[in-house]
Amino acid sequence: MRSKILKLSASLREKLKEPLGEILAGPGELKHSKNIICVGDETSKILLESGLKPKVLIYDGKIKRKPVPIPAIIRNFKAIEIRIKNPAGYITRESFDTIRSGLADAGRFKIWVDGEEDLLTIVAMDIAPVGSIVLYGQPDEGMVVVRINKESKKRAKKILEQMGMEEGMEENES
Repeated sequence: MRSKILKLSASLREKLKEPLGEILAGPGELKHSKNIICVGDETSKILLESGLKPKVLIYDGKIKRKPVPIPAIIRNFKAIEIRIKNPAGYITRESFDTIRSGLADAGRFKIWVDGEEDLLTIVAMDIAPVGSIVLYGQPDEGMVVVRINKESKKRAKKILEQMGMEEGMEENES
């Protein structure tokens, strides 16, 4: 299936190295949050170890772009598991659709990304309902928490608009 997907430019990549929210030392203050979307293997592991259960957990089996074994706590997390393809530096339509489905469903979802999951933070910010929390890792600094409100949603939309469209990438390549 051929379709347009969003591609990250070099200039936008630099801008996105800055945290999109506040950096937390740990998930303690999130205890009362009901709608959490967690992006990243290490962040997901820390969140689950704290006893919190995200609505949507997104991981790719890599930390700092290096393959790592999937922690048992993620493997054993009881949730509907979906595998998607999302090449590094891109956001596919499949990624949008899967995150949207996960948030709309009554259950919990684990999304295992074949490729790279980092940019899916922006998709989660765009799609998550106001009042949700999106968590992701900031390398060598900690966890970033983005509280979803009108301002954070506007910021996500602006980033998505800045990403160029590239014709002809195949979402379902093997």
